[in-house]
Amino acid sequence: MIYATVADLVARFGERELVQLTDRENIPPSEVDADLVETKIGDASAFVDGYVGQRYRLPLTGCAKPDGAGGVEYVAPPVLARITCDLARYYLHDDLAPENEVYRRYKAAVRELESIADGAALLACPWGGSPGEPLADDVQSGGGETLYEFAPRVITDDALRGFG
Repeated sequence: MIYATVADLVARFGERELVQLTDRENIPPSEVDADLVETKIGDASAFVDGYVGQRYRLPLTGCAKPDGAGGVEYVAPPVLARITCDLARYYLHDDLAPENEVYRRYKAAVRELESIADGAALLACPWGGSPGEPLADDVQSGGGETLYEFAPRVITDDALRGFG
Protein backbone atom coordinates (compact mmCIF):
# COMPACT_ATOMS: atom_id res chain seq x y z
CA MET A 1 0.00 0.00 0.00
CA ILE A 2 1.23 3.48 -0.82
CA TYR A 3 0.54 5.60 2.23
CA ALA A 4 0.62 9.11 0.71
CA THR A 5 0.21 10.94 -2.58
CA VAL A 6 1.82 13.93 -4.26
CA ALA A 7 -1.27 15.93 -3.26
CA ASP A 8 -0.70 14.93 0.40
CA LEU A 9 2.84 16.35 0.29
CA VAL A 10 1.62 19.55 -1.38
CA ALA A 11 -1.10 19.93 1.27
CA ARG A 12 1.39 19.45 4.13
CA PHE A 13 4.43 21.35 2.89
CA GLY A 14 3.20 23.60 0.11
CA GLU A 15 3.68 23.55 -3.64
CA ARG A 16 6.45 26.14 -3.46
CA GLU A 17 8.70 23.90 -1.36
CA LEU A 18 8.08 20.88 -3.58
CA VAL A 19 8.86 22.91 -6.70
CA GLN A 20 12.13 24.02 -5.10
CA LEU A 21 13.00 20.42 -4.24
CA THR A 22 12.05 18.80 -7.53
CA ASP A 23 12.45 21.29 -10.37
CA ARG A 24 16.01 20.42 -11.36
CA GLU A 25 16.08 22.59 -14.49
CA ASN A 26 14.77 25.72 -12.76
CA ILE A 27 13.19 27.06 -15.96
CA PRO A 28 9.91 29.00 -15.59
CA PRO A 29 7.17 28.06 -15.39
CA SER A 30 8.37 25.82 -12.58
CA GLU A 31 6.27 22.91 -11.43
CA VAL A 32 6.45 19.92 -9.11
CA ASP A 33 8.18 16.92 -10.69
CA ALA A 34 5.43 14.44 -9.78
CA ASP A 35 7.46 11.45 -10.98
CA LEU A 36 10.32 12.28 -8.63
CA VAL A 37 7.94 12.87 -5.72
CA GLU A 38 6.14 9.57 -6.41
CA THR A 39 9.49 7.77 -6.43
CA LYS A 40 10.34 9.22 -3.02
CA ILE A 41 6.86 8.36 -1.72
CA GLY A 42 7.41 4.78 -2.91
CA ASP A 43 10.77 4.69 -1.12
CA ALA A 44 9.18 6.05 2.05
CA SER A 45 6.27 3.59 1.85
CA ALA A 46 8.71 0.68 1.53
CA PHE A 47 10.61 1.99 4.57
CA VAL A 48 7.35 2.19 6.53
CA ASP A 49 6.44 -1.37 5.49
CA GLY A 50 9.74 -2.59 6.94
CA TYR A 51 8.58 -1.49 10.39
CA VAL A 52 4.81 -1.98 10.12
CA GLY A 53 5.32 -5.46 8.67
CA GLN A 54 6.79 -6.55 11.99
CA ARG A 55 3.35 -6.15 13.61
CA TYR A 56 0.78 -6.25 10.80
CA ARG A 57 0.24 -8.54 7.84
CA LEU A 58 1.13 -6.69 4.63
CA PRO A 59 -0.29 -5.19 2.57
CA LEU A 60 -2.50 -3.38 5.06
CA THR A 61 -6.18 -3.36 4.18
CA GLY A 62 -6.38 0.30 5.16
CA CYS A 63 -8.93 2.26 7.16
CA ALA A 64 -12.55 2.20 6.02
CA LYS A 65 -13.33 5.92 5.61
CA PRO A 66 -16.93 6.96 4.81
CA ASP A 67 -17.00 8.51 1.33
CA GLY A 68 -20.06 10.70 1.92
CA ALA A 69 -22.20 8.75 -0.55
CA GLY A 70 -23.05 5.94 1.85
CA GLY A 71 -20.04 3.83 0.92
CA VAL A 72 -16.50 3.56 2.14
CA GLU A 73 -13.06 4.00 0.67
CA TYR A 74 -10.00 2.31 2.09
CA VAL A 75 -7.23 4.76 2.93
CA ALA A 76 -3.91 4.58 4.72
CA PRO A 77 -4.03 5.11 8.47
CA PRO A 78 -3.55 8.86 8.96
CA VAL A 79 -0.45 8.38 11.13
CA LEU A 80 1.24 6.43 8.32
CA ALA A 81 0.26 9.08 5.76
CA ARG A 82 1.93 11.75 7.93
CA ILE A 83 5.02 9.63 8.58
CA THR A 84 5.35 8.80 4.88
CA CYS A 85 5.11 12.49 3.96
CA ASP A 86 7.85 13.36 6.46
CA LEU A 87 10.08 10.57 5.14
CA ALA A 88 9.49 11.45 1.48
CA ARG A 89 10.22 15.12 2.22
CA TYR A 90 13.48 14.11 3.89
CA TYR A 91 14.39 11.95 0.88
CA LEU A 92 13.81 14.93 -1.43
CA HIS A 93 16.35 17.08 0.45
CA ASP A 94 20.09 16.88 -0.08
CA ASP A 95 22.76 17.39 2.58
CA LEU A 96 20.68 18.35 5.60
CA ALA A 97 22.29 19.44 8.82
CA PRO A 98 21.13 17.41 11.87
CA GLU A 99 19.51 20.50 13.41
CA ASN A 100 17.31 21.07 10.35
CA GLU A 101 13.53 20.79 10.94
CA VAL A 102 13.17 18.27 8.09
CA TYR A 103 15.82 16.04 9.68
CA ARG A 104 14.17 16.29 13.11
CA ARG A 105 10.82 15.27 11.62
CA TYR A 106 12.52 12.35 9.86
CA LYS A 107 14.05 11.15 13.14
CA ALA A 108 10.69 11.52 14.93
CA ALA A 109 9.02 9.47 12.17
CA VAL A 110 11.59 6.70 12.57
CA ARG A 111 11.02 6.67 16.37
CA GLU A 112 7.26 6.34 15.78
CA LEU A 113 7.82 3.45 13.39
CA GLU A 114 10.08 1.75 15.94
CA SER A 115 7.30 2.09 18.54
CA ILE A 116 4.85 0.45 16.14
CA ALA A 117 7.30 -2.35 15.35
CA ASP A 118 8.00 -2.92 19.07
CA GLY A 119 4.29 -3.06 19.87
CA ALA A 120 4.43 0.04 22.08
CA ALA A 121 2.08 1.85 19.66
CA LEU A 122 -0.74 0.51 17.52
CA LEU A 123 -2.14 1.78 14.26
CA ALA A 124 -5.60 3.26 14.63
CA CYS A 125 -8.35 4.28 12.25
CA PRO A 126 -10.20 7.44 13.30
CA TRP A 127 -13.39 6.04 11.72
CA GLY A 128 -13.20 2.80 13.73
CA GLY A 129 -11.99 -0.64 12.84
CA SER A 130 -8.47 -1.85 12.25
CA PRO A 131 -6.15 -0.91 9.36
CA GLY A 132 -4.90 -4.47 9.02
CA GLU A 133 -4.50 -7.89 10.55
CA PRO A 134 -2.06 -7.99 13.47
CA LEU A 135 0.55 -10.71 13.28
CA ALA A 136 0.89 -13.41 15.92
CA ASP A 137 3.32 -12.69 18.74
CA ASP A 138 5.86 -15.08 17.23
CA VAL A 139 6.15 -13.82 13.64
CA GLN A 140 8.72 -16.46 12.65
CA SER A 141 6.58 -19.41 13.75
CA GLY A 142 4.18 -19.22 10.82
CA GLY A 143 1.13 -19.05 13.04
CA GLY A 144 2.29 -21.22 15.92
CA GLU A 145 2.89 -24.34 13.87
CA THR A 146 6.05 -26.24 14.79
CA LEU A 147 7.97 -27.15 11.68
CA TYR A 148 11.06 -28.71 13.25
CA GLU A 149 12.07 -29.95 16.66
CA PHE A 150 15.65 -30.34 17.76
CA ALA A 151 16.90 -32.27 20.76
CA PRO A 152 19.64 -30.67 22.80
CA ARG A 153 23.01 -32.19 22.03
CA VAL A 154 25.31 -33.17 24.83
CA ILE A 155 28.99 -32.86 24.04
CA THR A 156 31.30 -35.00 26.14
CA ASP A 157 34.87 -36.21 25.85
CA ASP A 158 33.55 -39.58 24.64
CA ALA A 159 31.44 -37.92 21.93
CA LEU A 160 34.47 -35.98 20.71
CA ARG A 161 36.83 -38.97 20.68
CA GLY A 162 38.12 -39.49 17.14
CA PHE A 163 37.73 -35.86 16.04
CA GLY A 164 40.66 -33.62 15.88
